[in-house]
This record gives sequence, C-alpha cells and structure tokens, in this order.
Amino acid sequence: MIDKLRSKVASMQLTVELDAEMESLASADKAVGDFAESMSWPEEVTFKVKLVVEEILMNVISYGGDRAHRPRIMLLLSQCNDLVSLEISDDGTAYDPLSAPPPDLESELEDRPIGGLGVHLIRELMDSVSYKFEDGRNHLLVTKALR
Repeated sequence: MIDKLRSKVASMQLTVELDAEMESLASADKAVGDFAESMSWPEEVTFKVKLVVEEILMNVISYGGDRAHRPRIMLLLSQCNDLVSLEISDDGTAYDPLSAPPPDLESELEDRPIGGLGVHLIRELMDSVSYKFEDGRNHLLVTKALR
C-alpha cells in the first residue's frame, strides 16, 4: 500500500521500500520522477529510468511471490557524477531474468511466445545490467550515463 512506502532522499541517493503490489507502482514512479527532477536529469534519461523501474517492479509484483508471501522491494537510485545507478532488490523467488533466452523479434506477434520482451527492453534502454542472488534477495543492478 501507498502508506507503507518509505522514501528518503539523501544528497545524491534515493531509497524506497515497497510492498510488491500494484499500488506501489505510482509511488515508485513519483519518487523516481522527483529525484530525477532534483538532480536535473535530461527528460530522455528520466523517461528511460522510470520505464525500467516500472518493468522490473511489474515482474516482481507478478511473478516474485505467491499468496503466502508478498515480496518486499528495495529500490536504491543514485547518481555519481554522470552515472545513474539503480538497484532493485526483493526477497521473492530467486530468479535471474538475464538467464532468459532472447525474445523472438522476427516472427509475427501472434506466433511469438509470451515473455522476454521486458528484459530485452531493459537491456536496450540501459548501459549495463547485472543480476545476483545474495542473502536471500534478488538484486538487479542497472546503470545509465546521463550524457
């Protein structure tokens, strides 16, 4: 829920804790947008980072847990010089999205298997993407240069 959102902006860093539920998407989007504005990011970078955050959160919300366990998500967004770093971690089911095969972009839409486009989109929009599972949490780290 939105009232469960806790965010903190420190000079060049934003930390947001969320429950893996649809209501968290709007809260995360606003927090990222406010941080980007405070750091004077170009509109194109802000758009790309917000889109990637939404894609990752949707995957955790949709597939990261079950009725018995709703994952907790930690979003850490930071800027150092001209590099934006985003780490999204969750305590949901261990899953390396980077291990998924590349999507079929050649076949007709109705002939393509479902899935894989989100990871492809993240890879296309960001400069680097990495994953690790550590201390019972999934950690997806992406970076984007401001220039």
